[in-house]
Amino acid sequence: MTSTHHLSFSRAAMATLLATTLSAGIIGCSSSDGGVASTTIDGTVFASAVDGAACTIEDVNGNIIVDNITTVAGDYSANIPDVNLTDPLVLVCNGGTYTNEADGSTNETAGMLAAYADANTLAAGTGFHATPDSTIMHQLIIQHQMTLADAEAAFEAAFGYTPDNSIAPTDATAPDAGATHEELLAGLHAATFSQLALDLGLTAAEQFNLMLALAEDLSDGTLDGSNTTGIALSANIQNQFTLAMMNFRDGGNDASGLDNSMIGILPFAQTAITASYTVEYLKDTMGMMEMEAMEGKSQFQVRITNNSDSTPATGLAVTLMPMMHMATMTHTSPVDNAGACIPNATAGTYDCTVYYLMASAMMDGSSMGYWDLKVMVAGEAAHFFPPVMMAMNGTAKATLKNNADQIYNMMMDVNEDRTYSLFKSDLTSNAITGHDFELFIAAKETMMSFPAVDEGTILNTNSIDELTLALTFTAAPMTIEASTDPDFLDGTEVSATNTGNGYWTATGITGLTNDIEGDIYIRMTINGTQYTTDGIALTTGPTSVAKFTVTPSMPMP
Repeated sequence: MTSTHHLSFSRAAMATLLATTLSAGIIGCSSSDGGVASTTIDGTVFASAVDGAACTIEDVNGNIIVDNITTVAGDYSANIPDVNLTDPLVLVCNGGTYTNEADGSTNETAGMLAAYADANTLAAGTGFHATPDSTIMHQLIIQHQMTLADAEAAFEAAFGYTPDNSIAPTDATAPDAGATHEELLAGLHAATFSQLALDLGLTAAEQFNLMLALAEDLSDGTLDGSNTTGIALSANIQNQFTLAMMNFRDGGNDASGLDNSMIGILPFAQTAITASYTVEYLKDTMGMMEMEAMEGKSQFQVRITNNSDSTPATGLAVTLMPMMHMATMTHTSPVDNAGACIPNATAGTYDCTVYYLMASAMMDGSSMGYWDLKVMVAGEAAHFFPPVMMAMNGTAKATLKNNADQIYNMMMDVNEDRTYSLFKSDLTSNAITGHDFELFIAAKETMMSFPAVDEGTILNTNSIDELTLALTFTAAPMTIEASTDPDFLDGTEVSATNTGNGYWTATGITGLTNDIEGDIYIRMTINGTQYTTDGIALTTGPTSVAKFTVTPSMPMP
């Protein structure tokens, strides 16, 4: 920490002083006298950059430590007495003008922007920045009496990240050259709040009241629209925040250069509201534990009620369209029952299954992108953004292909092997015959089409890549065999039965022991040609078959 003994000047005051006759006017001095050691703290007031905002630095009781601070193009500098740095401090700013990132309107008048700094966190070289998210944090701590830890936890659960007011945001519509990833992301988050206000039909000025309403709603720990007295928020507000980020980026305003893997995990609101329906995402349960979405088979339910009278919405056509947004590409994923959810015995509840091709994050937490799960309800779209975990407890998915079975990749402008994804659907213990293994198999037609594969399926219909799993083929058009022997030489292999909709079940697999990890090998042949992990046709060897590591369990009593 660097200590100095001098009067503090705002940038605006210094500019005025130099532009005149170097008179000794003192503007923007701290409340401490010239003999008190102080530390210079720089920061910004940003919604985007707010010019001419009037700011003070205060203690948590509202006592002013430094006053008469004025921003120039969003920037300010203040000398804080060192004795005050050991206490929590608050930056409070009002007024000034800025350009709204969401609609480009200029000379908008800013409302209050604020930030909270915990004791002993401000020092020479650290920033202290007031932004929309820091304002919400300030309100949670100062107005709603939450601890910093509780406020951070509530904010992250609501918005998918933890604000850091030591990072200076850069304008997402015109980023500073050389801005860091953290600065770019901070700018995108600020712009998202402007977009949220626009999406909600609020004026630019009202977005500052929106921040207060968001903090009030979140003060009970949950962002659900049920705890506000100012701007009314709906139960859809968490979902609307995520959609606001997508709308800002899709609208062409985002010049940050951040790809989808750099944004991180989006907040997962489990309620989405359409014009006619309230749609709730209900996680699958195992005993008392909720199951997160995972690479491979993921089951869940959607509960749908009519907005008009809050009654269960029955008899609806409910379909799924999952979409993975990655750094350089976007693709869908296979879905059970041709994308349709099945009505459950509980009125208004529908059973759904997605076979996720990949996780949205690695084991170390680094993002691969994000999944947008669009649920179509009688023609109306509800969006959910579930975090998809990496597969655990064995193999969830394997792939097979053949060099002679190719499709055209339009994005890469090349031909590639058509990929067949084999997903573990179920493994059950049969006390008489051994174990039964159910697979769900889908084939890639394009990045946006992964249909289920059955005998008789026609892939890439009416294109140069068309392939028919012809029932008239002299041998079976498609065969799936399972064995615990990778070479399929010991005579224990069993043929799977195609039960429709992409499902194949191999019954009576021997060589597995309950509660002990083992391997099941799958050999796939289509129209007389064997498909392998590397696309080269073989009859034996480790690359000739798909391998599933599994741990079977005892049957339920």
